[in-house]
Amino acid sequence: MENDSLQTSLAWLRGILQGKIGHGLDTRVLQGLRVIHAEKGFMRFDFVVPKSVSDIDGKWNVGALASLVDLLGGVTIFSFANRVVTSVDFSVSYYSTAKIQEHVEIESKVSANKGNLIHVVVEVKRKGNGEVIAVEINNDIPIEKKGAKEKRNYLKMEGGDSLKTALAWLRGVINGKIGHGLEARVLQGLRVTHAEKGFMRFDFVVPNTVSDVDGNWHVGALASLLDLIGIVTIYSFANRVISTVDFNASYYSTAKIQ
Repeated sequence: MENDSLQTSLAWLRGILQGKIGHGLDTRVLQGLRVIHAEKGFMRFDFVVPKSVSDIDGKWNVGALASLVDLLGGVTIFSFANRVVTSVDFSVSYYSTAKIQEHVEIESKVSANKGNLIHVVVEVKRKGNGEVIAVEINNDIPIEKKGAKEKRNYLKMEGGDSLKTALAWLRGVINGKIGHGLEARVLQGLRVTHAEKGFMRFDFVVPNTVSDVDGNWHVGALASLLDLIGIVTIYSFANRVISTVDFNASYYSTAKIQ
C-alpha cells in the first residue's frame, strides 16, 4: 500500500467482491478473485473461473471475461491516477479459452500516460504453463465522478432455417433456457424488430440489472450483448457456430439505466 489512491482502489475492489458496491453483475464476474500483488499502476491477481460465468459450452463466457478485465483495468488506473476513468476504446483479443474451475493469473498495468489519455494492458494467462488466454488493451480518459417510448413489435423473417435456428437460440438465451443466466441477464428485455439473413435490428431498454456503480450501462454487459448479437447474426448467415477470436468495441458515449 503505497498511497491513498492504491488503498482507495483496493477498497473499491473489495466492495465489489463483497457485493456492497454495484448491482451484482460485477460481483458475479469477479467471484473468487484474489489480489496477490498491488502497487501504483500495476496489479496481479489469482482467479479460478466460477460456474456463475459459464457459457453454454462450460467455458468462460467472453462477456464475463471482458467485464472482469475492464474492471481490473479501471482499478489499476485509479491506483495510478487517483481518478475515476471512462473507457473510450476497449479491445480484447482471445487467444485461447478457459474452462469452468480452471485456474488463471491476471496482470494489469498502466503502460502509457500521455496528456488526458491513460493506456492500460490486462493479460489473462493459464496458471502453470503461462499460455495467454486473452489480452485487453484499453484507452481511458480520467473524469471527476458524478453523482420508452412505445415502438412497434414486429418480426420479419427471411432466409431459411439458419435464420429460424438463430432466432430460436436467441429466444432460448433470453428466456434463460440456454446458458447459465449471465447471458439472459445482459439481454433482459431485448426485442427483435427486424431479422433477415445476415442482418438484424433490435430494440432495447437498458435494465437495472446491468448498471455500473454510476447508474450507467456496464461496459462489460454491453460487450456481452454485442458479442451475443454478433454471433446470432453470423449464424443466421453462415448456419454455423462460431468462436470469437478478436473483439473490439469503441465507446463514443454511454447510456443510463432505463
